[in-house]
Amino acid sequence: MDELLTARQVQEILKVDRITVYRMLQDGRLKGVKIGQQWRFNRRDVDRLLGNQIPTEEAPQLAGDSASTAAGPAFPVHCMQTIQDLFSSVSQISAIVIDLQGREITQVSNPTPFYTLLSATPSGQEAFRACWQEFARQSTQGGRHFTCHAGMQYIGAPIDDHEQQVALFLAGQFYWQPPNPHEEAERVRRLAGIHNVPVEALQAAAASVPVIAPEQHARVESWPAAAAHAMESILKERVTFLNRLQRIANLTQIP
Repeated sequence: MDELLTARQVQEILKVDRITVYRMLQDGRLKGVKIGQQWRFNRRDVDRLLGNQIPTEEAPQLAGDSASTAAGPAFPVHCMQTIQDLFSSVSQISAIVIDLQGREITQVSNPTPFYTLLSATPSGQEAFRACWQEFARQSTQGGRHFTCHAGMQYIGAPIDDHEQQVALFLAGQFYWQPPNPHEEAERVRRLAGIHNVPVEALQAAAASVPVIAPEQHARVESWPAAAAHAMESILKERVTFLNRLQRIANLTQIP
């Protein structure tokens, strides 16, 4: 017979608080059975979660907690995605948020056809992932302007939590100035060969990459920082809200 665990035992094993245990129960990631007034959880399900690690957005301890710092900060992904989508809708510029290891926190908003074609291949995905990792590394050293392997440019704005950078807002997939036709043609042919993409389709997609007009450079430069600041506000508000929930939870005894 499978071992059944109490909610408190699940907390201790997964190193999370009571609120997170019951949130995972509600959204189906953790299965449980109610015996009387008490919940019991299958040990196999808990071990599976432990092996896969708990998504960082579920960790209620955001800042100032050593466990959450070791596992990475918790991100309110839905809120961040909403801000990012609005940014891309207004600016008509692609955007994404990555953590300091270059991992995607949000999904790419308003991707260009050029990015879409390349990232649809395993090798293209890996190439962009390597770019995100390098951009994240450079951002911790003050870097704000980046160029990916496909030749597109990006602006980065750090997202801070308690005066410490925890993520990077990237706006890009554009050219600051029209590319040299010969150089672009050579780059497209090379990328098509590397990632096994039809060269004609990739050439057409490359032609649709937006070019930022010189008179718009200063304005575009300022936009990512504004979006990053909005996300920082969400992080701060979420910490306050979760701390209040934690104080309420501490008033109750959950078996």
